[in-house]
This record gives sequence, structure tokens and C-alpha cells, in this order.
Amino acid sequence: MSTIKVDTVQSRGGGAVTLTQQQATKHWVSYDAVAQTVEGSFNQSSLTDHRTGDYTTIFTNNFSSAIDRCHFASAINSTDGGAARLSGSTRAGVSANLGHLQSDASMSAPSTSQIQFYTGYGASGNEDGAHDDLSAAYCMTIGDLA
Repeated sequence: MSTIKVDTVQSRGGGAVTLTQQQATKHWVSYDAVAQTVEGSFNQSSLTDHRTGDYTTIFTNNFSSAIDRCHFASAINSTDGGAARLSGSTRAGVSANLGHLQSDASMSAPSTSQIQFYTGYGASGNEDGAHDDLSAAYCMTIGDLA
């Protein structure tokens, strides 16, 4: 067994090392939908806020496949950074996922250049769930770049 310890890995040209054919995070975004600001990102050229709780993130560098990759989305369940509940104790928790929460919303097909995701809260016994803008919505993608 060997151990390699380094502080910086750099390409011969002095820039960042390009990860290819490795399963590492190749894209991520932290989005505050309440303030409509991207708080941080990697390999994202832009983000479109379509409507309440519905977003598309556009990659700077495309992926090699539209379907052979893994996505993860999550969110904090409040509009104030986690200090209070979003929808009260009678509702199911919040969710963040690919696509849309509501069946009447259109979703773009997966592609090598973008992914669409949503945030929303769950239903109760007498109320439907709905999209909602949250102060912390996250999306990341793992896979091979083109």
C-alpha cells in the first residue's frame, strides 16, 4: 500500500488538472431561489429560474452521455436558511429532485448540456404539495465529461 500526500495537483501548463474517466463530481451549484442568486458553482455556465421551485442548470463543459451519469439534489426546508419550518408540521418534508413536483409542468429531456431540477414541499392528508423557492437548493452531477 502506498500513500501520496500533496497540497496542490497541477497540470504541466500550470492550470487545474482535468479529471477524465473518473467518477468525481463534475458539476455542482448552490442556489438561493428566494434571493435568486447563485452562491457557488462548478462547471455551470448559467442557471435558469423558470418559475417557483423549477430550475435548469446549464453545464460549462458537456457530459459524454445524457443518461450515463448520476445526479443529486437537496434543499434546506425553509425560506430563511433553516431557522424555521417551511410548511408546518402537518406537511411532509421538502424535497429536491430532477424534473418537477407537479404533473402539469413540462420537463426538458435529459441532455449532455443541462439538467432540470425542482424544490418543493410534500402533501398532507388534506393539502397537496407544491413547488417552493428555498434559500438553499443544491444540485450536483457525477459522470464523464465529453
